Amino acid sequence: MKPIALMSVCIVLTACSAPQSSEETLRQHGYSETYVAGYHDGCPSGKRAGGDVFSQRVQNTSAYAAGGDYRTGWDYGFIQCRNTEARNEAIASAIGAAIASGAGSNHGADGIDARKIMSGIDTSGLENLGQ
Repeated sequence: MKPIALMSVCIVLTACSAPQSSEETLRQHGYSETYVAGYHDGCPSGKRAGGDVFSQRVQNTSAYAAGGDYRTGWDYGFIQCRNTEARNEAIASAIGAAIASGAGSNHGADGIDARKIMSGIDTSGLENLGQ
């Protein structure tokens, strides 16, 4: 009986310590379920528009056409997630270009020594980035 009780406590603690989703946060701030559904659909659509090839565009066209909370939530989710994805892509691309430019000076056009900034950070997973 003790292992089951211990496992139950671990599951409860894990659930309590898990980070909240954006949708849970929106609900806590009083947004309607229709708004949350729009945000939930708009976010992956924005990620796709921002360059995430794994996300798909999702939209309840009739709810969006009707306007209201779904449209507002969808638009906000789209913008928020598109901007985040585009920013992540730009950062990854810049880091990849700095790593790949191994010849000559370590300073970029802006005079920043990217290799010095990146020293001590494991970038082995970025070797083929941008190729």
